[in-house]
Amino acid sequence: MNTPSPSDHPTPQLAGSRFRWFSRGTAVGMLIMAMTNAVSYFFRSSDWSSLIGKPKSTHEAIGFPMIVWEAGNTYGGMFADYPMLGINILVATAIGLIIGLVAAHYRDPLNRMVEDFEAEAAGMNQQPIQFSLFGLMVATTIVAVFTTIASKLAVHPETLIAIYALGPICLVAIAMLPKNLSWQRRVAILMPAAFTLIAVAIAVGNGLGMEFDKVLMGIFLCWTPQSGLAAIALTTSILVHQNRQLRGTSP
Repeated sequence: MNTPSPSDHPTPQLAGSRFRWFSRGTAVGMLIMAMTNAVSYFFRSSDWSSLIGKPKSTHEAIGFPMIVWEAGNTYGGMFADYPMLGINILVATAIGLIIGLVAAHYRDPLNRMVEDFEAEAAGMNQQPIQFSLFGLMVATTIVAVFTTIASKLAVHPETLIAIYALGPICLVAIAMLPKNLSWQRRVAILMPAAFTLIAVAIAVGNGLGMEFDKVLMGIFLCWTPQSGLAAIALTTSILVHQNRQLRGTSP
C-alpha cells in the first residue's frame, strides 16, 4: 500500500509553523501600537482643527507612551524626538513579542481554523464570478473621475473630514463586497481606489491652503486606527466563526 506523501495533503497557505504564527502575532502587536500612537494625537493635542486647515491653536503632539513629536519643537534640527521614538519602538516590540508567543502556543488550533477557512473559501471560488474585473475597474474609474471633479467643486473642510472618517470604510467595502474575487483582483481594484482618495484629499487640502504633509498626516492619523481595527476585527470574527464550526462538528 502506498503511503501518501506530504504533497498529497498540501498545507494551506495561511497555516504555518510556530515561528510563522509568532511572526504574525508580533506583527499584530506592532500594528496595535501603531494604532495607539495615531490615536494619541487626538488626546495629546488641544484641538484637531489644523487637520482641516483651520488651526485654532499650535498645541499638537503625538506619541505613546512617550511623546515623539510636538508642534513648534525643532528637536535640535531633527523632525522628531528620536530617543523617545526608540523607547516607543521597544514597547511596541515587547507587546508584539508577547502576542507572538501566545499565537505560537496556540498554533495547532489556529492552523485547524485556517484549514477550514481555506477549504470554505476554495468552495466559494468554484462558483461563477458575479462581477467581472473589467466592470469593477470601469466603475472604480468613473467614481474616481467623479470624486476628483467633486473635490474641485467642494473645497471645504467637511470634504476632508469625510475622507478622513469614511475613507477606510469605502476601501473595506470595495475589498469585501464583490464576491468570489481572488485577493489579487481585489488588490488591483483597491490600490487605485486608495490612491484616488489620497489624491482627492491632497487636492482639497491644497484648495484650503494646507501644506502637503499636513494632509498626509491627517490621513495617517485617521486611517491607521480605523484600518487596523477593521483588519483585527475581521480576522477575529473569521477565527471565532471557524472555532464555533469546529466545536459544532467535533464529537
